[in-house]
Amino acid sequence: MRFTCDTAQLGRSAAFAARHTAGNGASIPSLSGLRMSAREDVVRLTGYDYEASSVVSFPAEVGEAGELLLPGRVFAEIVRALPAGSVEISAAGGTVEIAAGTIEFTLPTLPMADYPELPAPPAPTGVVDGGSFAKVAAQMARIALREHVIPVLSGTLCEFAADSLTMTASDRFRVAIRELPWKPTDADLPARAVAPARLLAEAAKGLGSDDVLTAGVGGAGDPLLSLGTDDRLTTLRLLDDTYPALRSKVPTSFVGAVTLDAELLAAALRRVCIVADRYAAVELSIGSDEVVVGAAGDVDTRGRERLPADLDGSGTTVGFNAGYLLDGLDVLDAPYARLSFNEGVRPALLTGRDSPDADDRADVRYVAMPRRLAS
Repeated sequence: MRFTCDTAQLGRSAAFAARHTAGNGASIPSLSGLRMSAREDVVRLTGYDYEASSVVSFPAEVGEAGELLLPGRVFAEIVRALPAGSVEISAAGGTVEIAAGTIEFTLPTLPMADYPELPAPPAPTGVVDGGSFAKVAAQMARIALREHVIPVLSGTLCEFAADSLTMTASDRFRVAIRELPWKPTDADLPARAVAPARLLAEAAKGLGSDDVLTAGVGGAGDPLLSLGTDDRLTTLRLLDDTYPALRSKVPTSFVGAVTLDAELLAAALRRVCIVADRYAAVELSIGSDEVVVGAAGDVDTRGRERLPADLDGSGTTVGFNAGYLLDGLDVLDAPYARLSFNEGVRPALLTGRDSPDADDRADVRYVAMPRRLAS
């Protein structure tokens, strides 16, 4: 095998595919390999670790077609360190030579016979804006459960319907539900997938935010979620589909609701977190025309800030995890936030508005459990 291509193009492609190569301590050594195929002036790189795969194709001047397996992460690091220009990749015997001007590297190849076959990706289900999808996937990854006590809650639920894509995440103490516009294909709908939340966020980020993403759900054997652009494709092995029916947990009746500027509230919470841990309780004292944001609990160092607000119903004092509220405001992605609350530690609902008097936006809901305040 021998080909020449642009160094920057090869570096981006190798970094993308090598994300899903296992490290040197992999139980199956071949999984640390990057599969490289060159033919008809196109080079294809593949990384696979059983949980996910990344495949990328790019143009190159192919002098000799061929296929091989080489140490993935080392190769990606080498190419990333090369100067701008062209690079030649050539294989001879059991080694690969990387030459860029006066720079030369040699790497051993790995046995191709041990490399597993990738599962066939599912047929496309529809397309979604890459930037919007990546942003919401990252938000859901911050909310999904990090421990594996309840494995399914470490995933993001993606529900594909005829008119929208709904993404849901929860860690038992909060629930985020966000709808995205998308264009379905002729695939059978509705469809759903529970993808590992952090892998999903990383995959969406790696595919880029400037492109339209094609999504697919299914596959023979282990179910998969596929995300792809014109030249890149990532597949993720799905989690158990027994995701709880969290939409039924969204509260609908409240004793009061307060509307305030979302950015002012976020800024106040960040300032309070200077004197209180991000995951400590903050106290919201809700009155007829203002909300007082302050650190809660028996602490010597305190911070308080008054924010203008519009109240419907009865005022109260309620405590929340500061970081949870900040994550909720990020998910809202709206200029105004409406916090609907109840007495005690019953669930509260955070929704977004485009103006103080507008209706709540229907595309996003965030449920948070209040914290019990010290009497």
